[in-house]
Amino acid sequence: MRQWQRLLSDGNECFDNEKWRQAEYFYKEAASYLDILWAADISNIELLMAWIGSCHNLAVLYEKQGNPQVSLEYLLIPHQRMLAMSKSGEYCDDVQLIAMKALKLTFMPVLLFSKKYAICKDCKTALNAFKTQLDENQGTIH
Repeated sequence: MRQWQRLLSDGNECFDNEKWRQAEYFYKEAASYLDILWAADISNIELLMAWIGSCHNLAVLYEKQGNPQVSLEYLLIPHQRMLAMSKSGEYCDDVQLIAMKALKLTFMPVLLFSKKYAICKDCKTALNAFKTQLDENQGTIH
């Protein structure tokens, strides 16, 4: 088992046993480690998905602890990065396509969060606009 997989596994075990601080530690370590690995291999989808998953694990952890604001922040970190990468000319077409496809994975948790918790009107408008754009682009991304 690779180091990042062990960190996530240990985090999941702590989460299941309601050891919140330890779970937070392992998830943050995994996210940081995966971020470094993925930066060195930007087209590695496995590392990207694991990094997104570690951020989402942190979001669930903070929500479980009654801290929805921090939870939302951890949902937005991967979403905003994928959005920026998909629009940036800095990356090759393949990486931009990977980022666009990843947006489907990062957007839904944010949308579900917005239905569960109150968010500001501007954020809600931006989410709805993004959803419309994503739906319209559905046919152009294969």
